[in-house]
Amino acid sequence: MAVSTSHTGLEQSSGSRSAAGRSRVATRERLLASGLALFAKKGLRGVTTHDIAHQAGVAAGTFYLHFPDKQAMFRELALEAVASLRERLAVSTRTARDVPSGVRAHAEALIGFAEENREVVRILFSSDADAAAVESVVLDTLAGGIAARRRERIASGEVPPDVDPDVLSQAIVGMLARVVAWWVEDPHRAPREAVIETLTRIQLAGTYPG
Repeated sequence: MAVSTSHTGLEQSSGSRSAAGRSRVATRERLLASGLALFAKKGLRGVTTHDIAHQAGVAAGTFYLHFPDKQAMFRELALEAVASLRERLAVSTRTARDVPSGVRAHAEALIGFAEENREVVRILFSSDADAAAVESVVLDTLAGGIAARRRERIASGEVPPDVDPDVLSQAIVGMLARVVAWWVEDPHRAPREAVIETLTRIQLAGTYPG
């Protein structure tokens, strides 16, 4: 009987720890969702940790149990988003039958991501001066993927080694970031298909001539 009571106590203790863990995860997710919405709307400079906590429905001090400061949260949101985008871009081009179809699939995936994640895109390609360091990391991460693909195509003989992959990747990312940030603010500025077609043609004409 005593053993049974002790075992029950252990189960209750374990259950309590599990419930506390779930509650902590849920609180962190609410804070991230709150931060995402506020950063997208006001930029990093225009948001305080108190704002984030208030919108998440928690005490102001609770923020610091999960993040050291708002910059750390901003960075986490941005890098999670870019990881998701990179995976989507990689999947989109993995089965492309040739370079032109791969370039178009890449543009379609990018615009599709922007449509579905407008708040995330505003963070990824933010013009907020305080977010410049994070934005630089995001753009360099995307550029690294483009440069790696270019090197693979050079090695396989698909394209000639006529341009430097690193310079090319920086140019392409700069263009893509500007166009996507401009378009996602107001998709009525240009039809979706026109954006995809233009991005595809620019890349093919400038980097895959012939």
